[in-house]
Amino acid sequence: MEGEENDELPCQLPERYFIAGEEPTGVRVTPYHKASGIKQILNALDADEVEMVRLSPFGKLVEIADKPPFSGRFGRYIISRQLKIAKKHEAWFLYAGKPIRFSLREFALVTGLNCKKFPKRSKKRSKNFIAEKPYWGELFGTLKEVPVHSVVRMLKKKTVTDKEVRIKYAYLSLLASVILPTTHAPRISQDHAELIKDLDVFFAYPWGRVSFDMLMSSIKERKEVSLSQNTIALKGFVLSLQLVIVEAVPALTEAVRDSTSSGSEGDSGDDDDNMEGDKAGKRSISPSHARDTDAAGKAAVQSVLVDVNHEIRNSSDLDWSDDDEDPIVENMLKLIEEGYSFKPSCFLGGASREDVCRMREEARTELQNRKTVKTKLVPSGKATDVLDAETVACIVRDKLKEDISLLQGNMSSLQESLVWQENVVLANFKDLFRILGQNEEKIAALSAALRPVTPTAPLVPPQSSVRQGNVVDVGTQTMCDVPTIISEAMNFANRASQAGDCGEERGLPRNGQENQSSPLTTEEHENHASVTDCNGDANLDPALVFPNPSFSLGVTQEGRLAPPDDNIVAENEEALIGCRKSKRLKLPTKSLLGQYQCDRGFINRARQAAADSNFSGGNIDYSAKFSLLLDKMKGKFCITTVVGNIESTDMFEIVERTGQLSAKVVDVLIFHIGSLSRSLPPPNQQATHVFLDTQFVSQFMKMYSKFSKVSKKECFKFTSTLVDVIQKNPIHGEAERFYMPFYLDKKYWVGISIDCSSWTVSVLDCNNSLRTDNMMNKEVKPIAQMFPYLLKQIGKSVGARESKPMGIDRPRSIPQHNAITDSAVASVLFIQAHAVAGVDGCKCITPDVLDTEVERLVVTLYEGNLGPL
Repeated sequence: MEGEENDELPCQLPERYFIAGEEPTGVRVTPYHKASGIKQILNALDADEVEMVRLSPFGKLVEIADKPPFSGRFGRYIISRQLKIAKKHEAWFLYAGKPIRFSLREFALVTGLNCKKFPKRSKKRSKNFIAEKPYWGELFGTLKEVPVHSVVRMLKKKTVTDKEVRIKYAYLSLLASVILPTTHAPRISQDHAELIKDLDVFFAYPWGRVSFDMLMSSIKERKEVSLSQNTIALKGFVLSLQLVIVEAVPALTEAVRDSTSSGSEGDSGDDDDNMEGDKAGKRSISPSHARDTDAAGKAAVQSVLVDVNHEIRNSSDLDWSDDDEDPIVENMLKLIEEGYSFKPSCFLGGASREDVCRMREEARTELQNRKTVKTKLVPSGKATDVLDAETVACIVRDKLKEDISLLQGNMSSLQESLVWQENVVLANFKDLFRILGQNEEKIAALSAALRPVTPTAPLVPPQSSVRQGNVVDVGTQTMCDVPTIISEAMNFANRASQAGDCGEERGLPRNGQENQSSPLTTEEHENHASVTDCNGDANLDPALVFPNPSFSLGVTQEGRLAPPDDNIVAENEEALIGCRKSKRLKLPTKSLLGQYQCDRGFINRARQAAADSNFSGGNIDYSAKFSLLLDKMKGKFCITTVVGNIESTDMFEIVERTGQLSAKVVDVLIFHIGSLSRSLPPPNQQATHVFLDTQFVSQFMKMYSKFSKVSKKECFKFTSTLVDVIQKNPIHGEAERFYMPFYLDKKYWVGISIDCSSWTVSVLDCNNSLRTDNMMNKEVKPIAQMFPYLLKQIGKSVGARESKPMGIDRPRSIPQHNAITDSAVASVLFIQAHAVAGVDGCKCITPDVLDTEVERLVVTLYEGNLGPL
């Protein structure tokens, strides 16, 4: 039968890859360019910029953006119906029993790109080649890699306003993500950026030929076995293949389906096309209609697209110098020119399913033989170390896929931030130079009008251990202005008056103070020093001793005081020891900690004051109180709080920490430090902080599976339980930070700080060695993504950032505690310290003070609920 059909053919025609009716179905063809990639770039441009693109050699891409997006299942259907030909730069497909050519000529017709031959490389370089500055730096600054989605975001946010730069950004993005895509995360090429310095040179390059060659190489490298795979990934502008087929078979557009629906077919291809194309709500080709039209064989098919001159032959500009002549293709072209009516029976041959299975087994056996040969070449002692490199690469790639994606996203955000900051700094410098230029004359006039000030000669301090008078030389004394002299004189008089009153109350003679404060000569001082100092300073509080004024009226000269006697110095030291102490609580204010950089001792005092807020003041002997508490722990007692109850055994476990603390105990501790924060005096109260328990964290994390599946995140609604937990706190609307404990895999605890002012989620981790940064980012990612929408639902105003995920920070300066059982109390103490002074406060919770801080914590917990010890 086959011989009879061959005799009926007018000439020899190419064979099929697969027998008719036994073509592999597969699932889809996956392109590297997104269905809505062109639209996203154009939507980021202004109307006049889109018009500039339309008038450029890339202009036909604007029209393609409005056409049906690429259908992965339709592409999979077409690519399995190829014909075998010898040409390397040409492919023929069967549809409705008729051949359709896909060559560089058809590609140029549907895309409008420059597909001419490559220009000859010039061996001569420019004389200024070495001195030329790379154009990449002018476009992207110091960035080494720039993802396309970052460029689109910069265009959309108008980070760059220069029209020329913006249009070049658009051309480079179209080239990298649509015309020459080789990955799902395309990046701008530095070589392309250097070419675009001159737009005429850029568009003179045959980008269309490069794109077609990339696509055709991906198609031609696949044979029967690889064409039988479920999913086939193709590089280049894959949409052009669908555009050619649709142009050749107009009947394909008679029935289109809405991309937002799941399709009319019952197979597993509901997620056939690119999801972003689905979201755009476009009309796409229906794969079921395409199959029915092909099976009927009655559709009109134009085998070779005609140009404006109604020619079907390639011009000289579209030829390939390395392509082989194929007489079978010439036979088809002659029949097409003669108007021959092709039928499905004209194209025979092809592999059956059994043949494909046999080929697959042969390829597998050949691969195994190659591995065996390589193994034999390895010495016997190392034979067990031989591994399949491809298998190892696949395993590593699968394991690191999510980490690499997350890292790429973080790097992209960082690159965008650096570009924005660079532009802001440059703009500020330009404004500064402009203002200085405008006020240059005023500055010069002001400088000339300033009166030079004569420097004052330094005074040599007297060698004495007590306060002495200062010798002031009238000749070297700089005259102060009159208001300053009067002000300082009044201050000195007030201090003298107050000191005099205190002296009378203590029974001190006034004349002793007068003798000490009045200027004396050296001789007079020697005569009266012993009487004055013994009668006056012996019983006088050193804080009330008259200081010599720090100014001079310029009309007298004070004498130098003689060194005092050793007995007098000893008496003064005793007076210093016995001075009166203030009972006022030395508590640094919240505003001071927030606006100034403080040393560690100052911050530690503030943190301890927050922990002692339920005491009225004075020194607290926590060691003695803890000893009493240990005696009470031997018996039984129960502490009842709003969030739960703990018993004496739980308190003992907090102190000993032989195992991980339970969530119930951690909730009570978090509630306790929240109560301490609210009980601080008003100037220091942490009223803008909300402390959440483990129950909230558990319910909140369970919402992520539903949240991640919702396309419109702003429409997602959290449960009323989660909303009520925050809304019942009266200050939730003004809260700046939210604190919560986080139990990782029920192994160890970390503290979480959500800062609404910096839009950051900080992980207070006492043992960074247990989790890498990528692993920790995965754990905290649900909080960073969902919490902004929860804030929006409870009515908190967060500005324009409400729909943006929060950044994730893991401070490396947090003190590390090696014992994993310390993670619970360390996280609670970190949260308490962070609420007072941020990360600097956490630095005070070191391993050597952890036991002391735990004693303070349990003592305040007991006394805050059951009374003083």
